[in-house]
Amino acid sequence: MELISPGEKIKKLRQELGLKQQEITNGKVSKSLISMIEKNKRGLTWSTAIIIAECLNKYYEIMGKNITAEFLMETEMDCAKKEVKEEINLIQNLMDSGDVNAKLVTLSFEKAMDLVKKWDMKQELMEIQLLRGKFYYHTYQYNKALEEASHVLEYFLEARDYNQVAFTYNLMGASYYMNMMMEQALTYYTRFYNTVIEHNITNKAKLKLEAIFNLVICYRKIHRYDMALQYINMFKEVDWNDSIFHSYQNQLMLVEANTYRDLKNYEKAERLYDKLLKKVEGLDKNTSFLVYDNLTILHMEQGKIDKALEFVKMAFLIKDGVRTDYIPWIFITKAKCLIMLGKFNEALDILKDGLQLAEGISENEMSIDFQFTLAQAYITVKDYGSALQHLQEVEKIIIDNDIKLKKNDLYGFYIEVYLGLDEKEKSVAYAIKMRRDYLAVQ
Repeated sequence: MELISPGEKIKKLRQELGLKQQEITNGKVSKSLISMIEKNKRGLTWSTAIIIAECLNKYYEIMGKNITAEFLMETEMDCAKKEVKEEINLIQNLMDSGDVNAKLVTLSFEKAMDLVKKWDMKQELMEIQLLRGKFYYHTYQYNKALEEASHVLEYFLEARDYNQVAFTYNLMGASYYMNMMMEQALTYYTRFYNTVIEHNITNKAKLKLEAIFNLVICYRKIHRYDMALQYINMFKEVDWNDSIFHSYQNQLMLVEANTYRDLKNYEKAERLYDKLLKKVEGLDKNTSFLVYDNLTILHMEQGKIDKALEFVKMAFLIKDGVRTDYIPWIFITKAKCLIMLGKFNEALDILKDGLQLAEGISENEMSIDFQFTLAQAYITVKDYGSALQHLQEVEKIIIDNDIKLKKNDLYGFYIEVYLGLDEKEKSVAYAIKMRRDYLAVQ
């Protein structure tokens, strides 16, 4: 889009028609006024714009076109803002499609950023940076997403733009969650919920559901099952006949089932899973896949490996078209089943296949679980040296990202390895670490 002033626009339109300045004048608009407007020596008023548009349309209407006063009055800034808006909409549509072309999106961001910086559009700059944060999140670049969100938050708070404040808190909560920094995730998810409740914002009902759902998964992850169930019950009190509500309802039923499974209440968990299975044809493919994956874990925890593998098979049958970051988990789950059956080589092959799929997905929990499962496979065949290599990979992720939630699991694996190596002093050292970390959270 060419960015030109109203005067330059009038001159361009006039010249396209082969008209002289006096041919777009009347008793109220003189040739000298037209000349000054075209040279940007006089501003264009609304009344003058109407007259010039009428004069131009005597010729344009013959060509089937129409020039409006609003179009003539558009300033270069107006045109620049319009172009930025078009780029933002293009980026949003590309992201909503689920098939993000990173190169195309990056080019659109660069074009929009050049415009907002040239024209000093502060608000648009903040909106683009927030959108870029969402792009980073969807492409698994969680630290970059946090950088963008942190940068724009103060601006939106000062502007009291609580719609954008809510979105920013949610993005920060989600990014911390994916980095397994649960204390921070809970902080920002809670701020997201409070902002939605306390302010009159767009799509309030939908955002309230999303906020409750995020708090549920966060509390479950940190084993605060009482709080997770409290928010699940809060969600159940909502009565909203909408497809989005029903989608969240199904996802929350799955999280509730997983929560009861964590609590070893397998009977209640299985009843909830069965409810989901009965309507699996009406579920979206992602939720169906997660139902099968979590049913595999349920039966695996109960030692019903054959039953667990039946659900693994069902998950593999529908994996095409499922979210990219969901699929590697079923490889981990299947490998754990095979390890329990003593099929070490098959488990390693499955884990290698899963790791190939997981390349490019920067998700700490997934990386940790892959390495733990590989360590468990090597421990099973008493290859403690290989197990240690994978535990050291995990330790680097945990230390670099301060992931407290997985430290005791790591220490437990180290104890098992060093006991197998008959290095009791090292086993005791990790047992002491585990006890200290336990006491620190009491």
